[in-house]
Amino acid sequence: MISPDHLLFSYRWGIESFQRLTADVPDERMAEQPIEGINHPAWLIGHVSPYNDVIVALLRGVPFDNPWRTRYGKESSPTSDRGEYPSKDQLIAELTAGYERAAAAMAEAPRDAWTATFDHPEWGKQFDSVAPAVTFLATTHLALHLGQLSGWRRAAGFPRV
Repeated sequence: MISPDHLLFSYRWGIESFQRLTADVPDERMAEQPIEGINHPAWLIGHVSPYNDVIVALLRGVPFDNPWRTRYGKESSPTSDRGEYPSKDQLIAELTAGYERAAAAMAEAPRDAWTATFDHPEWGKQFDSVAPAVTFLATTHLALHLGQLSGWRRAAGFPRV
């Protein structure tokens, strides 16, 4: 099994990458869509943030609401209306606070929390235990959306980070 410390390193790197990739983006450009339909920073941060609390719930063995059908869920579409999203500072603060809760839960979780059977009506088909679900959310899911954010930066005229 992967050490939680190894997983926490990747997870922290992903969250810090979101912070770096938005550091020079002015608040008023956070919902800009230089390409029609592109996922912009406000939507991307709003989308990944709820999964921090899903990680906490998984490791504590408590039920969670599926974020798929929320304002920023995978079934939503971003809009270029900046007024539809919280401020950049609020978005980053929520992402960071959620990461801190999840990182603490990962560091404190007993071994049996990681090996517990994954039981969720929609997600249960994808993961047989908590460990691969948490690993996916803390790495692959986050990295997928970091790639989208990086692509958005280039399309919006921002330099590489």
